[in-house]
Amino acid sequence: MNKYLFNDGTNIIKEVHSTEELKSLLRSVSDPSRTRIWEFDTNEWVSYTDFAKAKNFSVTPVIAPGKTVPPVIDQGETETPGWKSKVKKFIIVIVIISAAMLVYNFTNLGWESAGTINIVSPRPANTPDLNVDSLIQIIETQRGQSLDKVTKTNFRIRNTWPEMISLKLNGDKFSNRSTNKFDNLEIAVDNSTGYNLDDAVVQLNTWKKVSAGNYVLNNKDTFRLTNIGYISPVKLKIENSYKADSISVSFSSLRSKAFNFCYSAEKESNYGNNNDKWYCKQ
Repeated sequence: MNKYLFNDGTNIIKEVHSTEELKSLLRSVSDPSRTRIWEFDTNEWVSYTDFAKAKNFSVTPVIAPGKTVPPVIDQGETETPGWKSKVKKFIIVIVIISAAMLVYNFTNLGWESAGTINIVSPRPANTPDLNVDSLIQIIETQRGQSLDKVTKTNFRIRNTWPEMISLKLNGDKFSNRSTNKFDNLEIAVDNSTGYNLDDAVVQLNTWKKVSAGNYVLNNKDTFRLTNIGYISPVKLKIENSYKADSISVSFSSLRSKAFNFCYSAEKESNYGNNNDKWYCKQ
């Protein structure tokens, strides 16, 4: 069912719930040039002519027999008595406010709650599961000596960090006939490494559905969190709301001087050695 707002130029706005009802109203107008139409899911008033062209139909206004539109005679400026002027201004203000509220409510019709979202960022493809104990054994064999406890611990954290640093996105989801809206969003980074993270850059992506199971990137935003401890998750409220078919979140980069760690989603390795991909000296 199509929905419209209709204004015949008299500042009285009507809500219309079908194309046939709209055509009926259009037939009754005396001056099509003053007629304006607002179609649901658009953001502007359009003239009768532009609307008719867009919808490929025409409506001939019907004027009752014996009635004509009186000519406008310019008699110069006249002064309205004080109290009449105030009443007139008051009525104009009320009409403007009512129209604005009606347009606002009209453009927000159709959004229905679709529950909450609780998204956990998946393990990045450039940091696959590793047998860390086997790697340590290989390194110790190559060096001909055992690694000290701190070196082994830091090595283990760098190569298993997705198991110790998690990223979550929570919020509310709303839907209408054409897309979704994500609102009241909050990012949470949970660090259980036992060390502070100096810096985390999070990327939030929105997606547009192009066919069944296929999405294309629609928009991306980045958010930075700093000085992330390991006692409790660090959270960041996102002020924006997003209209999209789907939404996702991931780490763009992570950095911690404490255990010589530098991760980047755009690299295959920071150090150049796949046995310790995210080692860095700072």
